Amino acid sequence: MAYDYVMSQRPRRASWIVVAALIASVPARAQVMLMSEPDSEWDAVLPPTDPGSTPGTPIGPTTPEGGFSAPERVTFGEKMRERVLDQLCRNVKLKYDYNLPGDFGGTGAGFKRWLAPLPDGRLTIVDEERLSVGYGTAFTKVISEAAGATIGLWVGGRIEGSSMVIRPLEGKATCKELDTLIDLRDIKTVLPFKASRVSAMQVGELWRMPFRLTIGHTESIGNAIADNLNVSLSFNGTESGAATLTVYRLSESQLRFRFRVDRVEVRTRGGNLVQTIPAVEFASIGANVLANLVDRELAKQLRRYTVAALGLSNARSQGKRVVLEYIVDPRDPKQAEAVAEALHGDFKSLVKMGWKMGTQQSTDASTEQAYLDLKEDHDAQLGPASFAAINAYTQKAKSVTLNLPFLTSQNWASLKSDDTMTRYTGVEGQIHFQRADKSRQSEYFNIPWVGPLIKDNVQRDVQVVTAARKGEEYGDPIVVYLQQHGFLRATESSVREKAKELSDIMALAGTRGEGPNRRMALPLGKHFPEPPAPERTYGDDFGRGHQESTNRKGSIAMTLVFNQNAVKELLAATAQDVVKAYAAVSDSQPAMRWLLANGKVADDGSISYDWRAARRAFPDDQYGHGGRNGGGRAEEISDMARIARETAGIVADLMAARNAPNNQARSEALAKAFGGLGESKLPYEQALRVFVQLVDPMNLTGDFTARVDRPKKEKDLSLHYALKKGRPHNELLSLAGEAKSRFAEPSILVD
Repeated sequence: MAYDYVMSQRPRRASWIVVAALIASVPARAQVMLMSEPDSEWDAVLPPTDPGSTPGTPIGPTTPEGGFSAPERVTFGEKMRERVLDQLCRNVKLKYDYNLPGDFGGTGAGFKRWLAPLPDGRLTIVDEERLSVGYGTAFTKVISEAAGATIGLWVGGRIEGSSMVIRPLEGKATCKELDTLIDLRDIKTVLPFKASRVSAMQVGELWRMPFRLTIGHTESIGNAIADNLNVSLSFNGTESGAATLTVYRLSESQLRFRFRVDRVEVRTRGGNLVQTIPAVEFASIGANVLANLVDRELAKQLRRYTVAALGLSNARSQGKRVVLEYIVDPRDPKQAEAVAEALHGDFKSLVKMGWKMGTQQSTDASTEQAYLDLKEDHDAQLGPASFAAINAYTQKAKSVTLNLPFLTSQNWASLKSDDTMTRYTGVEGQIHFQRADKSRQSEYFNIPWVGPLIKDNVQRDVQVVTAARKGEEYGDPIVVYLQQHGFLRATESSVREKAKELSDIMALAGTRGEGPNRRMALPLGKHFPEPPAPERTYGDDFGRGHQESTNRKGSIAMTLVFNQNAVKELLAATAQDVVKAYAAVSDSQPAMRWLLANGKVADDGSISYDWRAARRAFPDDQYGHGGRNGGGRAEEISDMARIARETAGIVADLMAARNAPNNQARSEALAKAFGGLGESKLPYEQALRVFVQLVDPMNLTGDFTARVDRPKKEKDLSLHYALKKGRPHNELLSLAGEAKSRFAEPSILVD
């Protein structure tokens, strides 16, 4: 292709000058080195070695594209690490909890000490103290004894405060650090707030002080439709206000002091179908008795393995978050003393603000004014804030869960959200995020205390971002697409196939139906070679065949960014462009080829054709006229109708974005188009396969990572590639990623 020739002739020296300029523009602790891959547009990313500081993001040093998706990758990674066999030592916790009985069951105190891994692999030890006051009461009424129908009401509230000290450890093997865990002489608390203790914090140490107020109610109705089979519906509402104060030692010379306040209102509707297993029904019925006789964890595990359940939920939430942070030098006694004094005063201020926001005693205007007053006071005490912003958001979430004890646990979820962040530091103004994502979590062969033997998780996420500088209108949007795969006990072939799917998508970039473009494909060949034929096992001669070992675990993630010019190109595509791109990736090639040869593409993307001619072209086998697979006519005719509907839908989705009255509305239309929520209803990958063909590859940037843990006899795989060659720095991506990471709270272990 002409594009391949031009790219291969690009002067190497010029591209390296551009790359060097990009690297120089990144803060020192976030810099990465890029090593050119021959015959590829992707560069290998080599992280810097700087033991004197913490990584720039929770997932370690990365590119702006990888940094933008860091919060989602942290959350995804934590879900993959939950309840798996090699985490048994991490389940060892020193803890003591005391809670009052009855309606005041949420009132009590506790202490907990445990080991936990950070997203980048480092191990930490966590010391936590908790104090809470809670009240909840339930009312239940039987409305039909014969049918077993009941209605219920629960109301309650809870105020909880805690302090946590999280310290990095030298080792990464949890079981080898158990002696550190049980050394109670090493317990560390946040209090007292003294300058000397602030200065003595080690690099990577985090102090976290959260306070939360929650009030809520639940209405439910249930019915026993058969022995041990119950169905229920519930309606839940909660209002919550939270204030969190954190102090984080970034390096020897930098300490970050940050606080955030959240208010959220959630309304949830849900339904559950529950089947109790009779053989172990006693465990579910006698949960309270068991909890008094044995460890509470045992009762929880027994309850988990006594019921099969199908659940559906639909939740809507809206809220507001505020964040304010400062960077100081902890070696300076005056600055360390200023932090200690701020900690004393801020905790009272934050609790007060969290209470008002949680109980809706504050308006948007009063919240903003209180926030700006607090910022002014701290600016005088600690110097200018390094980051200050307010975020208002709405979310809609749906989920379906299925649990079959011991066999499988499944969760399918989708999310739509709309966020507007207002910045008061740096580039002041607003950043608008429109998001749509889908995820699936699959677990198989769940064993009590050990967890699932097999995991297969996937997440697809699209975020459309636009920004307005202070006093200006919103500018052109960018689109960020993220796809993640996590696996536990997978075959090498299945891992290679997941990576190859992403590589094949990238090979379509800019081809407009003429692909593939091998320079845009991910350079994975040497990292995922074809595996040797597996050894024959007992029973092969009886039809079992060869079996590939399922001994891989890890994750794959790709972030792809369509810059402002790419979005403009996409929206300028004609119906003929769309149909040609769709045809290149259609999974119904016989029907597609016939339509291209015999149909007519209209300006709206619809394809008109003679259905009688189509039936003659694909006759049914049962009448002796050929066809394929006995019933070809019905299959091909159905494919043609679907193709015509989907191509028209893609064009309609792009036209909706093109004709939007402003860039905020355009962002929403683009999120629908990429997320399968528009007229086309195409799944994420299928829509991406079409859209990526319609833009110049030079207007795309990306970040790809793959981590695969293999058996000891084989080499583990750790890949990181960046799509950056000759492509300009995108200021909006960096600003949006910086703001988004501040408001995300994916883990208590990171800040």
